[in-house]
Amino acid sequence: MNRIIWSPKAVASLQKLIDFVETKWGTKPADKLLDEIDRTVERISLNPKIYPLFSKKKNLRRCVIARKTLLFYREKSNRIEIVVLVDSRQNPKKYFI
Repeated sequence: MNRIIWSPKAVASLQKLIDFVETKWGTKPADKLLDEIDRTVERISLNPKIYPLFSKKKNLRRCVIARKTLLFYREKSNRIEIVVLVDSRQNPKKYFI
């Protein structure tokens, strides 16, 4: 199992996402999304190569969560860095330029 590190951008984007879901649809869907994110991060920690490469140059992998949420992460020696969570309807490249 690899150690998981959340970047400041990832923490901020997670909080923004959860606040949005909670405001729009309530606590129960926000909790459900958090549970799904937790399960996904657990899978990533066990098998970091489970999701496809998004950017070979930046060593970023992309994971789809709940149809409209994307999680980007990278492997760094013996740890995994969660880089950012984004709405899939946005252009994710704007977060990495």
